[in-house]
Amino acid sequence: MSRKFTLLAYLLSAVAPVLLTTQQPASAADEQFTATAAITLPNGQKIRSFDISFVDPVLGLYVLADRTNKAVDVVDTHNNTTSQLGAGLFVGFTGNNDTSGPDGVLIVDHRDVWAGDGNSTFKVIDLFTNTVTATVSTGGVNRVDEMCLDPRNHLVLMANNAESPRPFATLVSTHQPVSAASIVKKITFDGTNNTPIATNGAEQCQWSPRTGKFYIAIPEVNGPGDNTAAGGVAVINSHGQVETTFIIDHEKCAGPQGMAIGPDHQILLGCNAPSGKKTAADTVGNGKFRTVVIDERNGHIIRAFDNESGADEVWFNPGNGHYFLARSAADGPTQLLGVIDAEALKEDASVFTSNKGTIPGTNPPLAVANAHSVAADPVTNKTFVPIGFGSGTVCSSAGGNDALGCIAVFTAPKDRDDCVAEGAPVIEVKDDGDSRFHRGECGPDHDHDHR
Repeated sequence: MSRKFTLLAYLLSAVAPVLLTTQQPASAADEQFTATAAITLPNGQKIRSFDISFVDPVLGLYVLADRTNKAVDVVDTHNNTTSQLGAGLFVGFTGNNDTSGPDGVLIVDHRDVWAGDGNSTFKVIDLFTNTVTATVSTGGVNRVDEMCLDPRNHLVLMANNAESPRPFATLVSTHQPVSAASIVKKITFDGTNNTPIATNGAEQCQWSPRTGKFYIAIPEVNGPGDNTAAGGVAVINSHGQVETTFIIDHEKCAGPQGMAIGPDHQILLGCNAPSGKKTAADTVGNGKFRTVVIDERNGHIIRAFDNESGADEVWFNPGNGHYFLARSAADGPTQLLGVIDAEALKEDASVFTSNKGTIPGTNPPLAVANAHSVAADPVTNKTFVPIGFGSGTVCSSAGGNDALGCIAVFTAPKDRDDCVAEGAPVIEVKDDGDSRFHRGECGPDHDHDHR
């Protein structure tokens, strides 16, 4: 299958589910992901403080919000070469996450990087000229964080999650030129206009091509501010109206932060707090650090997973049919990369990414960076996880330098069929209108079960 067809298949899946001929997917089996490459930054730069990451599979680019170097790091997903955008133009790490930047990142129209900064602004950077074409204030004080794109209506939703007294989201038109006039609406999560009362920020958002709606994780709704009350998912239309908020069972998912749109009508939520904990001091009802997959139509929990604790950013890769969870607050002494098979809705083995605690040899002691960022490329099936320096041995195990940190690349052995759509997702639409990603097999040795 040519790369052109691969990208076409991906774009079709991203824009509108269509009926394509598929073959029966391979049987589900545990896949073992390991760090197979370690990408170091240019000129011996260290990785220490960073935030969100994103992959554009059409361009074959991964981008990372790099606070240490006040830049957006760019990686070619095919050859792992690096470059940087906007170096020195962001506020960097200020000692306070709420005022640091860059934060959320997104590639819009395969042309521009949009990056939030720690002073309530976002920058638009031309990928090909490394020119900042716009710096726009969203009207707050603290950082512009996670972002998501509606390509049909040319809109970006971004979370201003650290504002006081309540976080808000900003809906922005992507039509050029981008300016203050591009801001379509400010959505404050304060209980007015059908919004939830967000008492502990607003986190990762996504746009679903199946419903045409934005979804944004609200870690806690009308609680004390420590994720001991139930959180939810706000559903927002293209006019910036909150249509409803799904309240998520706190016994199964506390502190929903990460969000990934999966197959069928799945949304994975990365749940960051101990499930069922009623007060900050409670040690009786905290159960497990669970995470869940919900139905995007009604918020119903499809499946709860008992061993995927502490995820911040999460990602779905339709190329290999897996969710990936950056488990920086995993229950236990280490940070992990969680892996869930989206077809079978079962957990594969989690992978060590980083230690917790302090970096050895630092005086005064310096805390290990949180490995809380993950993104995957559906064409190469590479999963990218930034690792801070002094955090363990993942970087050196894959050919990098632990003293500098790295962007670790995790892959799994190929399936039994070497031409599994070259990472391209294939869409099947069932008779009831339900859509499903498949890994389409090919080759003369397989029986073709045309649907």
